[in-house]
Amino acid sequence: GKNLGEVVAFTRDANGHVTELHADIGGFLGIGESRVRLTPSQFKLEKDQVVVNMTAEQAKTLPKVAK
Repeated sequence: GKNLGEVVAFTRDANGHVTELHADIGGFLGIGESRVRLTPSQFKLEKDQVVVNMTAEQAKTLPKVAK
């Protein structure tokens, strides 16, 4: 039920299926945040939100991607 960050991109394959999601998490006002990668098995779409079943600490251990 908490906001962990902001989705910045979806990567899709040639068939249009989502292969990964990139999100900026942590930090304050854009300072100190990390961009992480999630696979489709790690999130689900509910209405207008992306929902992950992990804590903020677990989210910090996700693979990092370059901004």
